[in-house]
Amino acid sequence: QHLRDNVGFTGWRFDFAKGYGAKYIQQYVEGSGTQDDLNVGEMWTDLHWDDTTLGPNQDDARQRICDWIDGTKRRSTAFDFVTKGVLQEAVKNCEYWRMADSQNKAPGLIGWWPQRAVTFVDNHDTGSTQAHWPFPSDRVAQGYAYILS
Repeated sequence: QHLRDNVGFTGWRFDFAKGYGAKYIQQYVEGSGTQDDLNVGEMWTDLHWDDTTLGPNQDDARQRICDWIDGTKRRSTAFDFVTKGVLQEAVKNCEYWRMADSQNKAPGLIGWWPQRAVTFVDNHDTGSTQAHWPFPSDRVAQGYAYILS
């Protein structure tokens, strides 16, 4: 509570959230009294690939993020790594058909649980200096146009 009351923090960003149990996120959020604030977890889940091509169905990855959110007792949102991955492949390869799932919804977490999805194009792990999975640099504006609309 010190960080909230004395420093002014109003919510948390949980790095590498799949490295520890979701119940600890719930306990931390409730213990710090930030359950009504924005809390977001970096639940970087693997997507489904067919060899080197992103598979058309990412429901398993979406479900893992939903299960993690439920595991926090809905005390946290999650970064939408599924939307990031699908959008990245769509703009990189001009495969815009990817931007709708079989139910004609957005293919990431935003298609299933938009209230709990935090979309992004790149972060400190995927782009920037680490560049583990960078968004095409010449398509960043296109990516932001999608996630902001």
